[in-house]
Amino acid sequence: MNGLKEGVKAAWDNSLSPLFEEFSADVEVEVLDPSAPAIDPLYGEPLAEKEYLPPVIMKARVKMEHERLVKPGGEEIDTDGRMTLRTEELNAAGVVLDFSSLVTVSGRKYAVAHIETAAQVGEEHLLTKVWVKRRG
Repeated sequence: MNGLKEGVKAAWDNSLSPLFEEFSADVEVEVLDPSAPAIDPLYGEPLAEKEYLPPVIMKARVKMEHERLVKPGGEEIDTDGRMTLRTEELNAAGVVLDFSSLVTVSGRKYAVAHIETAAQVGEEHLLTKVWVKRRG
């Protein structure tokens, strides 16, 4: 089984990941600055104005269209688009996405509404899918 995982990972590294890059767009990802204001222990939100780290430019497959997403628990949310990022690239940049993260696509800023991992090879997920909602 280990050989199969290595083969799939090699196919991803040598063929699929470069193809992903070719059909991707640049997006800016912003995450909260963990050294910024104190976090409310009950709500997990900053007690003062949110402060973000400088944006990180990443490659993502982007599809911006209104969509109703049904989450695993059955909750439905309306989203304005989705994107797929390489998990390895997120990790290398030190980007940990959460629901306070922001993504800028074609000059428009969006808030992260849902996150899923995908393309699992052994314990590793190759892709991270993110659904977003227009901010404001």
